[in-house]
Amino acid sequence: MRIAKDTVVSLEYTAQLQDGTVIDSTDACGPVTYLHGNEQIFPALERAVEGLEAGAVAELRLAPAESYGERRRELERRMWRAQLPADLRLVVGERYAVKASDGRRLVFRVVGIEGDEVIADFNSPAAGQELHITAKVVAVRAASADELRRGTVR
Repeated sequence: MRIAKDTVVSLEYTAQLQDGTVIDSTDACGPVTYLHGNEQIFPALERAVEGLEAGAVAELRLAPAESYGERRRELERRMWRAQLPADLRLVVGERYAVKASDGRRLVFRVVGIEGDEVIADFNSPAAGQELHITAKVVAVRAASADELRRGTVR
């Protein structure tokens, strides 16, 4: 059976950035099973496996604009060291998550420290990199009437 809308698909996959960093994988948890054509997995991956059978492997490379986005220079900002928790030990190159005064969670990487100023990069670590996904189709079957009614696999 080939993968088509409303088939139940089991996939094993690894997603990594062009620098080799693995950002997601089914290695530890086993295959992911979903109802195809119902927006339950990453859309580009769903398109890549369309029409494949069990045992087939799909490989795709996504440009930054199709995955985590381009690096945005305006997300590199200077802030006063006094704005950060006093006990926070800052190391250039490390990532931090802190709570802002308004309660928002801020995640950034320290690019530099110049006197009382911290240069922080708020881009995702994946920004500006291609995303490489390798997926193996483990199984394909027809969805049951109950799965189609619910729109999901249980």
